[in-house]
Amino acid sequence: MFQRWLDNLSSHPDATFILLGVVALLLAAYLWSATEIRRSHERHMQRIRDTLYISTGLLGLLTIWEQRKYEDPAQEHHELLQAMQACKAASCLSPQLQDQIRDCVKNEDPARLALMHKALERECTALSDELSRNTYSLHWGSAIWNILRPAAEPAALTATALLIGYLFYTERITSTPVDSWDNLLPWFQAISLMLTILYGYLLWSSPKRGTSGALVKWLSLLIALCSLLHLIGLAAAPYALALQLILFVSGFGLTGSRSRSERPYAGHAETDENSSNIRMATPVHEAVVEDSPPPVTPRRSVSASD
Repeated sequence: MFQRWLDNLSSHPDATFILLGVVALLLAAYLWSATEIRRSHERHMQRIRDTLYISTGLLGLLTIWEQRKYEDPAQEHHELLQAMQACKAASCLSPQLQDQIRDCVKNEDPARLALMHKALERECTALSDELSRNTYSLHWGSAIWNILRPAAEPAALTATALLIGYLFYTERITSTPVDSWDNLLPWFQAISLMLTILYGYLLWSSPKRGTSGALVKWLSLLIALCSLLHLIGLAAAPYALALQLILFVSGFGLTGSRSRSERPYAGHAETDENSSNIRMATPVHEAVVEDSPPPVTPRRSVSASD
């Protein structure tokens, strides 16, 4: 098929200009993609810097609080509230930590503050390490990936153009009436291959940041690998498309965010239970103390001599 395309293109009088135009289009797509990736990386690094700038103030106040056993003057208490409110603008903090900060603003329990302090210190350390890695170190594999990653857009455009050209050049879809199951097979194959190109592009162009999108990458990889069933023949197209649609639909349930009540942060339930137990035990203890009779002082017996 491709040999016939090349033969027809070489016989065209403007073949050289067409090839130059295609190469220029792909090169422009590569340069645009590389520029957008670089800008996105710079914006991400700036968000990390802003998050660290905001969070370190709260981290310092929490360290002072911990040294003072969570007893502070009114002025420092006001500064702590301001620092926790400012952390709402820290976009790189996890949703779980943001929930902890909101709970601490509503109820400044020492146990909640201690848990939030540990979580904030852990995330600030991770963000600082990421910033250092991206600023001062560049591995050989990262350098190669930085070159190959912008090629996702030109590769996707090329694959889409080849697929559309193959379908219309061979007239497998335009000249085939949809009146039987066998005539539907080319449509199934075309839709399946388009899904493969789409999720292959998403897998290729996805940023390599941590493991938060690992499940999305695995689903994209499985959807793309389902297209290998087309090597069996046209009869395998419905099965490949069915597997891809099953993975596509299951992705909504597997990657959906859970509600706040379903994802309490570590120690949240224990803290609430301990606090409620303390509140319940205190009145009972006070009632026992209040209801207990006063101690009876023994009187000395009066002897007959007195």
